[in-house]
Amino acid sequence: MEISKEVERRFVLGLQGLWPGRRWKGRTGARAALQACRRVQVDPLNVVGQNQDLVLGSRVDGYRHGDLDALLYERHDAYEFGGGMSVFPKETLPLHCSWVHHEGLPLRWEKWYRENLPVVRRVLKAIDETGPVAPEEFPTGPRVEDYRSTRREGLALYVLWRRLDVLIHHREGQRKFYDRTERMFGPRPDPAPRPETADAMAFETFTWLGMSGRYGLSYLRTQEDGRGRSAITRRQIRQRLIDDGRLVEVRVQGERAPYVIRADRLPLLETVAAGEVPRAWKPVHDPPEAVLLAPLDVVVGRGRAKDLFDFEHRWEVYTPPSKRRWGYYVLPILIGDRLVGRLEPRRDRANGDLRIARAWWEEGIDRARVVEPLARGLKRLADSVGARAITFGEVGPDSLRDSLRREIRGLAG
Repeated sequence: MEISKEVERRFVLGLQGLWPGRRWKGRTGARAALQACRRVQVDPLNVVGQNQDLVLGSRVDGYRHGDLDALLYERHDAYEFGGGMSVFPKETLPLHCSWVHHEGLPLRWEKWYRENLPVVRRVLKAIDETGPVAPEEFPTGPRVEDYRSTRREGLALYVLWRRLDVLIHHREGQRKFYDRTERMFGPRPDPAPRPETADAMAFETFTWLGMSGRYGLSYLRTQEDGRGRSAITRRQIRQRLIDDGRLVEVRVQGERAPYVIRADRLPLLETVAAGEVPRAWKPVHDPPEAVLLAPLDVVVGRGRAKDLFDFEHRWEVYTPPSKRRWGYYVLPILIGDRLVGRLEPRRDRANGDLRIARAWWEEGIDRARVVEPLARGLKRLADSVGARAITFGEVGPDSLRDSLRREIRGLAG
């Protein structure tokens, strides 16, 4: 099967719940969205909401900051895991447990675990006797130099978390409280065989990406001889999943190498290629609405914005101001299946307003046509963070700014 770049883009966005519009609502919808996304990267930086909230807010109608906390800490329908922490639906926990059982942790953390077993046992005993604990609850002993914790007990909790012996039970501000995994999610099943686990982890990765070309190989988690990574092994796993029928190859116009998708998603791709919208993807609202994508969203992060949209996306929060091309915290603007520009939102802590400091538009964009959908998207973002008003800086001509103000006043009325 050969498809256009437009079909590829719509297919990936549709699987993520971003095209043709939001199709989930409320907290129940947040769980469904997480199951569709498969993983959502966590980042503590909060300019107009943390990355994980922006991801779900772009997909769920009526999403409010705190809905994810309910999934994680009240209902335990999800958990946080990984060196680059992400939120996963609870259905993937057995796979991660099997993976950790076979592959272990990075060597330095395995060594730390062996050398600090008395500390580890003391921490587990405290959890068993008192319930969820935070690193700050332990008496201050010899301090350690690590950004994860200044206490050995804190590092023990981190290693136990990476081993999936404990998980984050809840948070109080920036403090994480850990509890035994079994107390939160029940007994862990026996691990699957190692080859089966490696294939399942690869299949889960391709499920997350939706459609993947050669760049998807870099996401496959494979380890040999303890910790080494092999591109050959990743290609072998990919081919094995094709040979056993779990993945199928798809040709994308303009790309030299074939892409892959899950075989059971082929009917969805055929529907999109026919110019139709799959019935399951019907949005809850008809009027077009701009979606402000989180900076680490899977559809734009790690170079995917260039592949899917021919759009250059850079997260410049750690770039020196003098070297930034755009701004400190910039969100791509998605309307339909196209990225039309980017804007820099800020939250005024003094009066609670949402300020759009600047905006940058892609070449050839008719800015008059983006006013209505962008106004709806900005109003939704303001509602989700509890902003009282929306103000504008350098977003374009005065006429554009005035039109946005009028549209937003009309939505508020």
